[in-house]
Formats: sequence, C-alpha cells, structure tokens
Amino acid sequence: MFSPRYFHPKFIFFVGCIIIPSILAFRLIVSFFQALDYILFPGFWRKEVKQPLFILSNPRSGSTFLHRMLEKDEQFTYLSLWQSLFNSITLYKFVMLTAKLDQQIGNPLSKLIEKIDNYFFKGWDGLHKAGVRYSEEDEFLFVSSFLAPGLILFFPYIHEIPELYTIDKLPAKARKKIARNFRLSIQRHVYATGNKTFLAKNAVAGGRLGIYHDAFPDMRAIYIHSEILKSVASSLSVFSKPWSFHSPHVYQNKYESFSVVEMVRTNYQGIINYQSQFDKKDIFDIEYTDLVTQPEITVRSIYQHFGMPISTDYATQLIKDCTAAKSYKSSHHYSLEDYGFSSEEITQYLQGKLNAKDLLAST
Repeated sequence: MFSPRYFHPKFIFFVGCIIIPSILAFRLIVSFFQALDYILFPGFWRKEVKQPLFILSNPRSGSTFLHRMLEKDEQFTYLSLWQSLFNSITLYKFVMLTAKLDQQIGNPLSKLIEKIDNYFFKGWDGLHKAGVRYSEEDEFLFVSSFLAPGLILFFPYIHEIPELYTIDKLPAKARKKIARNFRLSIQRHVYATGNKTFLAKNAVAGGRLGIYHDAFPDMRAIYIHSEILKSVASSLSVFSKPWSFHSPHVYQNKYESFSVVEMVRTNYQGIINYQSQFDKKDIFDIEYTDLVTQPEITVRSIYQHFGMPISTDYATQLIKDCTAAKSYKSSHHYSLEDYGFSSEEITQYLQGKLNAKDLLAST
C-alpha cells in the first residue's frame, strides 16, 4: 500500500483507514460473540450439516441467478450478507429480536438499512440486486481472515500474492484450521436457521475446493459451464470497479488488471482439476446457455440428479421466476480492450500458450 506504485492519499485513507480496520473490528466483535455461542448454545458444534449444496462457476456466469431461484425452496437455508458478516448464533438472535421490535414501531431501522443499501450498493445496479439483507456468497467468511480472492475489490495487486487465489496449497496445518473454522461457521448458520440443507454459491472458490471438501466430505456441487473469455471481460469490469474510486491512478491499467485475469484463471482451472475428486452422484454440470434459455428445465434436472423433492409451492414459484427471467436484459457493458488486453492474448494465456511475463510485456 505504501509502495511508490500504489501509494495514493485516497487509497490509504479508504482502504488503510476504513476497510482494513473495519474488517479487523468485525472479526474481533464476531469472535467475541462466537465464543459466547459455546456458552449460550453449546450444542451447535455437534450440529450435523448433511450434504450441503454449492454452486460453482466462473465469475459472472449465472451463479447468482441460479442461487436466487433455488433459495426460494424452503428446504434450503443460505447466507445473506448480514449473516456472513455476523456469523454468530448470538448475533443472529440479537438481529432477529431487533427486527421484530423494529417492525412493531413502524420499521424505521429497516428504512434506514434500505437507504444505506441503495447508497453503498448502487454500483451493482444492472448486475444483481445487492444489500445486507440479500443472499450473497460465502466470501466474507474468508475475507475476514484476509484469505480470499474477494479482497481484489480493495487491493489491485493481489496477483503478487498468489496464495490468496489457491489457499488449498497452504501447509496442512493451516488448511486444517481453515476447514474447521469454515465448518463451524456453517454449523452456526444451520443451527440458527433450522434443520435445512445449506445452499451456497461462490464464483471464485476454485482454489479452495479441497478445504470445502475437508469441511464437508459429503458436499454436493453444481458447476455452471460458461464461456471463459466473456467471464474474464465481465469480471474485469465488475471487480475493478471500486478501483476507479480508491485507486484511480491504476484503474484499467494492464498490470493491475492482470489480478482479475489470474483470479478467473485459477478459479476455472481449480474447478476443472478438482472435479475428479467428487463422486459422480455428488456433482452436476450444467451449461450457462441452458440455464438462461431453459431455466425451469435446467433447475428440474438438478433436482432429478440429486434426488431432491420439488414441492408444489416451489414448482409454482419456479414457473413465476422463469417467466420473469425471460424479460430480463443486462445493462452491464464491458470490453477486454478497455483494460489493455486483446481476446487473442487472453485466450493464449488461458490455454497456457502465453506466459504472464509475455502477456504483460506491453505494460
């Protein structure tokens, strides 16, 4: 942060004085309440989480779309953003009690949160609806330990720390601890929200699937196949967006943008390489084009593969969601050339025909 290349007053103030202290403060506060969980809810760590279902994909490849259709099925429980931030049963209970009291006095707190969401998440308009009350990835469970590709939103030079992309390659002792903490996080959530199947999605988890599997050996996964080149282009537009605010001097620079390219590559290769570790019954591949053109058929094929029942209520809701999806048109526009890359050189790099040094030679 303080190197000549990246030092900038706005970067130091926003990331160094606000983001990093906030993450650390969240971690300290949540750790305190997580310790209380052992006293107030001593049985949570024995909670059995059976066959959790994870949606895997390249970034910007329909994982949110699929997750938000599946989450409406009452057999699932999933993380909203506030739950990933406040991962403690004690905090869950406090938030839910506060919500009830807020409802009784006219919802002033809910209205305030809505205003905050509209302000802080307006940059995601045209991508997907975001906010503390909406479902999100499990990424913050790892961001809070500074071990996640999601940190790329705040640090434009993540490719210089490749361990963050593939924490499966960390020493066995560290992996064991991370897997244990992840398992406890999901046990807390399932304990607090009822005996339901845990549903999650993550588009940058390709480098930690081993940790997922260590935490939940019976996990199941849906993998959304998509066109990797489009994923790279769209990811560059989305993940580097905050840089235009806190690090405008490196925004759309080819060298820094390589962090996003490498994030997509390691995620993609991580998923492909790890697929063989799953039993065939525990993983199901779908095509992105099928998901967006035939969502109902695709969702029903998922249920059929995993032997999951479809209730009458959910079947009705699914039809409504699929009908609404047909009228959706993305307003997200992006181009590889905006970040100094060409389609040909990105294709060659992803195929291993071009190394990183040559890719960045013109930086």
